[in-house]
Amino acid sequence: MPVDAKMLGEITAYIRRWDDHLDLYFGGKFDLGGKRLLVVGSGWGTEVLWALRKGAAHVTGIDPRDDERAFVEQALAEEGLAHLAERFTLHQGTAPTVDDLGTFDLILSNNVFEHIDGLSANLVALERFLPDRGGRIFIFTDPLFYASAGHHLPIGPWEHLTTSQEAVRDRVSSRQWREYRNGLNGMTITVFLEAVREAGLILLDLGIRPDPNIERFVANRKAFPPGLKPMDLCLSGISCTLAFPHNI
Repeated sequence: MPVDAKMLGEITAYIRRWDDHLDLYFGGKFDLGGKRLLVVGSGWGTEVLWALRKGAAHVTGIDPRDDERAFVEQALAEEGLAHLAERFTLHQGTAPTVDDLGTFDLILSNNVFEHIDGLSANLVALERFLPDRGGRIFIFTDPLFYASAGHHLPIGPWEHLTTSQEAVRDRVSSRQWREYRNGLNGMTITVFLEAVREAGLILLDLGIRPDPNIERFVANRKAFPPGLKPMDLCLSGISCTLAFPHNI
């Protein structure tokens, strides 16, 4: 993919802005110093950059779209860390389809699992990337589809559930509408945990992020379609640590 100067500058600035988020949801869970890390859904390289800053020995990213090293390389150069560029690789693919990459000390996925189809299959596919003993999977995913911002669109809280789809489509770009309709899996916490169970994983910890607009839930309640559960409507995100039995 050709990268012009404007795109390079914008995306480099974007991936450098995520330190506080990653520190909050991942920073206290593990020490990256000297570790090999696999990032599932690496995108432009936000988590790759963060992990290299934290001292990871090597970071491998996988993502369905074309890999593009320029953004991480530029960000490292701007921070005087250009020598770390040899410590990361990017691969196009998904956990079930990517070639054999060896094993890793840690697997991380940030804001990706609300987009993945075949949750259980993708979780099962991570087993081959972990050693016989040790190794952990760390996931944070937000916002979930039924949360107030789960639409990933520039519209108001829960409007994807309380207004007609035609009205939503008329207010967003064609690209945003396409992503909304085709890029979200409608996952709830119950669906995610069932996929974890079916994949044979052990849940070592579980955290939730309550919806930031929960105070507005009651005012919207009568407008929600019937059958939706309050827990799903008021839960924005999930964080967890997972392991396969042989990792323990």
